Amino acid sequence: MSRRGLVALLALAFTACSDASAEVEAVATPSDPAPRTIPTTDRYAEFRAVLARHQAMSDRVSRISRRLRVANAPLCDVTRLDVGLSTHQLTDYPPSIRPLALHFMDISENGRFIRSIVPGSPADRARLRRGEEVISGWPVQSETPLVIDDGNGAAAIRISADQACVAPAFVINADAPNASTDGREIELSTALVLQVGDDSALALIIAHEMAHVLRGHSAEDGLRWNAELQADADALTLMRNAGYDIDGTVAAWEAGVEAHRDSQAMSATHPPLEIRLRNLESALAALKSGPSGFRPLAD
Repeated sequence: MSRRGLVALLALAFTACSDASAEVEAVATPSDPAPRTIPTTDRYAEFRAVLARHQAMSDRVSRISRRLRVANAPLCDVTRLDVGLSTHQLTDYPPSIRPLALHFMDISENGRFIRSIVPGSPADRARLRRGEEVISGWPVQSETPLVIDDGNGAAAIRISADQACVAPAFVINADAPNASTDGREIELSTALVLQVGDDSALALIIAHEMAHVLRGHSAEDGLRWNAELQADADALTLMRNAGYDIDGTVAAWEAGVEAHRDSQAMSATHPPLEIRLRNLESALAALKSGPSGFRPLAD
């Protein structure tokens, strides 16, 4: 999950769980000596479950996003070495939230720690785990090993990193299904991730937003039909390069047109579903009739 999304979740828990009717305990940290209230044991369990569900969604989105970003790195103007992990430290969080971060996030008062591991990534294959301390070597550089302390002492670990597009996708806590990009990062709401159960269908959504990033579409462009149709077509190319089943994805999209007709009817930013479907079918046909192997985005 993004740091912004995590902070929002922790802040929500702090607000919801420290009301006057609940028993609370006071916690202070050296960097924030004023005691802060945090939830009692039963509230701990409740919020831990919420956090675990959010983390599972984040892991899924990160896995799909990374697959697309690594496979399509040759198409991106900006790339970075990626081993499939993220890190954090206590000072990343506002002082009022730090007691919750300490309690829930496998983090200590000092040091930098692994926050998440993308399943199937080089970091996962190297058996790195959430909560291990990163002593040095972060951010990843090609010739510098990561020095990790897993609780049994520090050890240097060399991991073969991948080049990946800089267009990561994150999950934010929101009740309305939505995906968007600011031109750098992609955000998907928790409601959307829960609603889209098939990974290929979710990959289409992420790839669509990723196409906006690669094309340099602005927020104003996002209000124009041609930008949305171009992003739909590009998404199939990005998915194909990453090994997703684009035939099945378009077929499933066609099957879902009727179910989503009402939600799209009032859209001011996207073309009608029938137009988008015809555009996807045309893009699919062009990809299938073209050469095999890696494909660039169409002119």
